Amino acid sequence: MAAIQGTFLLAIIAVVAATVLLQVQAQNLVQGCKYENELWPSDDGTKFYLCVGDDLALEQSCEPNTFFVKNSTVAGCVPLSEVDGNCIYHVGPPTCTGISLSQPQPHELPTNFYLCPVSGGEPLVMTCPDQKAFVNQDGYLGCFTWPSWREIRGCTNDE
Repeated sequence: MAAIQGTFLLAIIAVVAATVLLQVQAQNLVQGCKYENELWPSDDGTKFYLCVGDDLALEQSCEPNTFFVKNSTVAGCVPLSEVDGNCIYHVGPPTCTGISLSQPQPHELPTNFYLCPVSGGEPLVMTCPDQKAFVNQDGYLGCFTWPSWREIRGCTNDE
């Protein structure tokens, strides 16, 4: 009798766990499959997609401090330090002198930027609104949509 109750309890736990997993995955489903058997990146580089059938794709997020790269040698989330400089600014905090006092400066994370409130002070880390990405390049300065950011930076999805 105890063995039957234990088996029944395990079956209930399995059903509940599967239901929760399906609900979480359903929240990450998006319409449209770009590739049937390959991963592909989102515009922002922090997410990627996998086709699950019926023209639906499962959206997955990269771990913090990684960026999704797809090229001839890799398709996956790689550490920021290994990402092409066109896609990630490989910079540290500014010294809050000179030009950094009058305009925001790039941060390694594309959605962030540095702002220096006072000369010689500590820079503040600010975040672009609406999940946009920061650019300070070729006369462009500010937060842009991801497609615009990719075009300005020359950061392509090599597919």
